[in-house]
Amino acid sequence: MNHQNLYKILIVLFSSGIIAQNTLPSKTTAYVNFNIGASEIIPQEKYKQQGVTLLGCNTIISNEDIEYWSGAPSGLEWNKKDQVFTNLPYGYQIDEKTNAPYYVSKYYIASPPVFHRGENGKPTKNTEYDIGIVTPDQFVFEGEKPVQQVYLDYDILKPVKIAYIPVVFDTSFDLWKIDVIPFTVACKDFPWLDKNLYDDARSASGIGSLNRKIPELTSLFLPYYQDEDSTNQKKHFLDFEVTILNDILFHHEIYFKVDGEKKYSINLKEFYEKHRQGEKMEITLYCDYRDELPCGCKEPSSSKLDKKTE
Repeated sequence: MNHQNLYKILIVLFSSGIIAQNTLPSKTTAYVNFNIGASEIIPQEKYKQQGVTLLGCNTIISNEDIEYWSGAPSGLEWNKKDQVFTNLPYGYQIDEKTNAPYYVSKYYIASPPVFHRGENGKPTKNTEYDIGIVTPDQFVFEGEKPVQQVYLDYDILKPVKIAYIPVVFDTSFDLWKIDVIPFTVACKDFPWLDKNLYDDARSASGIGSLNRKIPELTSLFLPYYQDEDSTNQKKHFLDFEVTILNDILFHHEIYFKVDGEKKYSINLKEFYEKHRQGEKMEITLYCDYRDELPCGCKEPSSSKLDKKTE
C-alpha cells in the first residue's frame, strides 16, 4: 500500500468517527411487494423459483437474506402476487467498518435471466435466455413506513443468446475490499415478443451486478439472436450499453479503462466487434476512493424539506 492510500484511509477513519457521533441510525424500515407472472422459458424444476436482489447505498439484500424475506429463501414464486420483503433499511445507517453515516432510500432491483442449465449448473449449449423486465427497476423510498410495488415480467422480451465478455478486476479492489459492482444496461434495439399488440417493438433496460468472489458473476454479457432459417445463421448483436452505478457506491468510484481511456459507460457491441479478433477479449475495472458521498448515499432534498416544515 502506498503512502497516499494509507493517508486516505486514516482520514476516513478519523473524520467518520467525529461525524457519526451526531448521527443516530434510523429505526424506520420499509417494504417491497413483488408481483411476478409467467416466464416465456419454462424454468427447470431445480431452479423453479426466481432470485432477486436489492442494491442500495452500502446495502445488498437478496431473497437469500431470510430476515427480510417472508417467503422461501430460494426465490420468488412464478405467477404469484404479494411476495413481500420486510424491514428493509431506510434512512440513516452507520457503516460498521468506518463508523461513518450514510443514507439509504434509493434502491435498484436486479433479477437474473431464466435459462436452462446442465447437470454441472452451467448453461446448456446454445441455450436461450429470457431476460425479463423489472418495473420499476429503481425507486426512492419516501414517507414514514413506505411500500414499493414491483412487477417482474418474463414474457415480454424475445429470448436471446448470450456472448460473455470476461472482466479483470484491478488490484485496487483488493485495497478497498470492494466485491460487488452494480450496473445498469440500456438496449435500444432489444426485440419484444410479437403478441399482436405492437408493431416491431424494441428497447429495454435493466439492472445487474458483478461479483468478483463468484466466478459466474465475473463477466459482462452481450445478447444476440441468430437467423435460424438462413444457412450461415448470422449473429445479430444488440446495442448494449453498460453503465456503473456509482451513485450508490459508499465512498468509492468504479470505472472501465478501455484502450487507456477512463469510462463510466461502455457499449458492449462496439467493444466486442472491435476486439473479437484479438488474443484476449476482456474489460478491466478500476476502483478509486472518493471523499464525498454520492447522491444515492445522501438524504434526498425532499426529505430534508419535510422535516423543516414539521
